[in-house]
Amino acid sequence: MNDVVRLRAIISAVALAVLPFANALATDSANDPTPRSFYADRRAMQTGDVFTVIVTEFSTVTATARTQTAKDESAQATLLDATGQNQIAAAGIGSKFAGGGQIERSGRLVAKLAVTVSGVDPRGNLIIHGEQEIHINNERQRIRLDGIVRPEDIEPDNTIASARVGNARIELTGKGLLARKQGPGLLTRILSWFWE
Repeated sequence: MNDVVRLRAIISAVALAVLPFANALATDSANDPTPRSFYADRRAMQTGDVFTVIVTEFSTVTATARTQTAKDESAQATLLDATGQNQIAAAGIGSKFAGGGQIERSGRLVAKLAVTVSGVDPRGNLIIHGEQEIHINNERQRIRLDGIVRPEDIEPDNTIASARVGNARIELTGKGLLARKQGPGLLTRILSWFWE
């Protein structure tokens, strides 16, 4: 009889221990119709979910322009002098122009940014937004990302490459001494207005 009572006490204790987890799973399943696996990581699927975008953007722009023009004109006329003899007069005009220019610009941005799902469009794509601000030695850097992500492109570890973000808008801005030194000075900016 004591064994039966002891067994019932153990079953009751296990049931009480498991009950909160069962309630949590039932609540989660009621809010989200997508089934969750015990063995897979939870991926971002709905508004408010957070995941990581791995930003690896490289851009290179090169433009070269060359212009070359040449023009030659000549004219010849026969004139009679006072004695009635022919005099030949000739004139020639020529112009040449050669110009060219080259622009080369490259950029590289590597970062990890946690973004939040701000909405879901009618096709089930996730509308995302994320910002990160870093202050180091009076320098402030701010990175911002907006875009659209397909849920199936999110990796099992809840990350996605920035190349898979649709309509991506990535901004990197900075303030501080270093940012000021990278731009032209006030006098240079004023003079560039007159010689552009």
